[in-house]
Amino acid sequence: MNAKVTVLMGMVALAGCGPSTLDADDAEVDGADELVTGESELGRCFCSQPFTCGFSRSPSRMFSGAHAAMLRAHVSDASLIQTFGDAPASVGTHCPEPGVTFSAATDITPGPSPCARVHALRMQGFAAWYRVPPSFGFHIHAVYAGSPVLKSSLQSQLRSFLASRNGLVSNAIETHCPITAEERRAVQRVRDGKSPGGGGTTPGSGGCQPGGYYCGGDKLTGNASSLYRCNADGKTGSLVRSCAHGCSVNSGRDDSCRCVAGSDYCGGDVVNGNASTLYRCGADRVSTTVVRSCANGCRVNPGAEDTCR
Repeated sequence: MNAKVTVLMGMVALAGCGPSTLDADDAEVDGADELVTGESELGRCFCSQPFTCGFSRSPSRMFSGAHAAMLRAHVSDASLIQTFGDAPASVGTHCPEPGVTFSAATDITPGPSPCARVHALRMQGFAAWYRVPPSFGFHIHAVYAGSPVLKSSLQSQLRSFLASRNGLVSNAIETHCPITAEERRAVQRVRDGKSPGGGGTTPGSGGCQPGGYYCGGDKLTGNASSLYRCNADGKTGSLVRSCAHGCSVNSGRDDSCRCVAGSDYCGGDVVNGNASTLYRCGADRVSTTVVRSCANGCRVNPGAEDTCR
């Protein structure tokens, strides 16, 4: 792949509009799943090293609480377009936040029902807008209000959202997916360190069920690709395992590592379950079915499917 960042030229005029308290929003970029570097097509990048002229769509470049909130909105990692990017037309909007390695601004595919997806994200604490041509390619731009740090441009976009506006230089009333009072309240609550729906705690701030399993950022602070067990204090967690294929936030039951569909695992090796039982990973990469109970124990085979002894 050419390492240069490809910019949608429709954004250039927007980024250069007249004075405003809001920075221009995001441009679409092409790139690999992981960070790449190179010279910008327009000759300038805004992110500091080592992110200069870079791009990623990896969820590892999201704040763990934002990633957990996105999954609770039933938006999968496969829907990510970019988790950070340094296209000149976005004038730094998608750079990592000051002092950290993640960006609080994420671009997401609109899916078959864009406004329904936008609503779901807003109700989990994202200031989210549906972007459309001619100024943008079709996508959802989402800023997580619960990020522990936000660059000034995202603070401006958040203020714009809470005024039911579009987060752009024009700061016009949002019309593509109009912002409701309920959505504003959810985003405001997450910004204030509360849960989006009222009561409880915001992801990553404690309030877990002792003995329960949680992905990092889902009630327990931690890596979004790791699984933790809630300690007796109901606030802290202990690492159970790092999830090679990502961690799944499961509403109403223990979170779990994602598994490889169709593969067999001993309980406790990637999948939750009895250590003497062999399980098969379902097509959704989260659910499991029992293959058999292992009378002589279950063997974990690194690099291969697990088996009964």
